[in-house]
Amino acid sequence: MNQSKSLALGRSGKRHPARASQAETRSFRDYYFQAIVRPRQTFDALVVDHRRVTMGLLAVSISAILYTVVYIGLTVAGGAPTVFEPWLAIPKEAYFRYDIFILAPSMFAGWILAAGVVQLLSRLAGGQGSFEDTLSVLGFGIGLATWATGIHELTDSVLGALGIINVNQYEALLNGQTFWHYLYLCLSLLYLGGMVWLFSKGIGAAQRIRPLPAFIFGVLAFLIYQFFFFIFNR
Repeated sequence: MNQSKSLALGRSGKRHPARASQAETRSFRDYYFQAIVRPRQTFDALVVDHRRVTMGLLAVSISAILYTVVYIGLTVAGGAPTVFEPWLAIPKEAYFRYDIFILAPSMFAGWILAAGVVQLLSRLAGGQGSFEDTLSVLGFGIGLATWATGIHELTDSVLGALGIINVNQYEALLNGQTFWHYLYLCLSLLYLGGMVWLFSKGIGAAQRIRPLPAFIFGVLAFLIYQFFFFIFNR
């Protein structure tokens, strides 16, 4: 067991009351920002904090609010999917209006589904953590990685709502061979890489497993969450 784990866990791998108390001196802001620069150490502290599920829920909620605002802006701007066909049987002209209400529930459901699958499969690699541990660290992974594309999409939706840009024309630019297409591609890769990286670090801390299986489960968790999210928000 490495040094950072030893600070949070006893020899048996179970939570030590004194170390849990030390972890609980951290605020949500501490966890949120420190997870970006020191994810493993931060997640080691998070999983022994009795507030961990609440913290994870708050992290996902921030992203859910962010993207709900995005869809409100797109609806006000008169936006509609112009390139990809929606997977749900909803008229294109009303799709973003429905997404205002669908977005948050689908994000929370995808989060819980990914955590549940990882929790079950991690036992094959000797995982020792609880479902609450896994749920909390994945919540931070989702919450932080979403900013990679969220800032760009929030800006677009606000500019569209204000009438400064035409969101449908801009979506066409995003899917053509333009600067904006490659910019968004880079942001999407940052989103993918950031979520897998944070998921891997979080799962390693939550389940106390080695980096390779933690990475494999991190990729799996990303695929489950993202596929479920795309069903409702493509």
